[in-house]
Amino acid sequence: MADPAAPSPAATVLLLRPDDGPSGFSVFMVRRSLKSSFMPGAYVFPGGRVDPEDASESAVAAVALSDEQAMERFCGALDAVTAKAHLVAAAREVEEEARVRLPDPAALYTWSRWVTPSFEPKRFDTWFLVGRLPEGLVPTHDAYEVTASAWVDPRTALDSYGDGGMAFAPPTWYTLWELAQHLGVNAVLEHAEAKRVQEIAPIFQMIDDELTILLPGDPLHFAEHAMEGPSRLVMSQDGRWWAVGA
Repeated sequence: MADPAAPSPAATVLLLRPDDGPSGFSVFMVRRSLKSSFMPGAYVFPGGRVDPEDASESAVAAVALSDEQAMERFCGALDAVTAKAHLVAAAREVEEEARVRLPDPAALYTWSRWVTPSFEPKRFDTWFLVGRLPEGLVPTHDAYEVTASAWVDPRTALDSYGDGGMAFAPPTWYTLWELAQHLGVNAVLEHAEAKRVQEIAPIFQMIDDELTILLPGDPLHFAEHAMEGPSRLVMSQDGRWWAVGA
């Protein structure tokens, strides 16, 4: 059996703005092209791979964090240059996909870290970053990699999930669930600044004839730490994922 593919480093951004919906804020999402080789047609947060150029001396020098602050921001899981490269990549991907330039990548906080299961041929080690939309910026979509965009209230999105509208990959659904536990942009950012991010490595199993994703905290998962929310997702007959007990 061949060794699993090494996951590519990646970063994705949860851009937040105040809103009048039930969550008190909305998050910017884009719809991937149907021609995309990865999650075609799904709604995601802007993001992508960390390129070698993102770790160049000039690129990381523009990140207004000390080396110690950068490593602390990424919970000690990355060295300073790699941590800053993730922030550079995040800002670059937002500019490419959402057509806005974030003036200060250092204003982004880590939210979660998802690693694609080992059996997948295309794998990513993705840091989810969160920040407030700077005043005056109006994101849209590039009409190439992503073909639509929307400001989404997390609680509204979860309530309407399954009605035939937006399709989400499991990490996206889970991230919306996490965001929905907070009321307002400030509450989300305060939580992000205080939380310690740990790796989430989903495990796929067939349980009672249902395709199931096990997350840290599930009795059948190997991780010693536990998720803050549901630890098991099950695929329904329509191909959508639902949290057990959520």
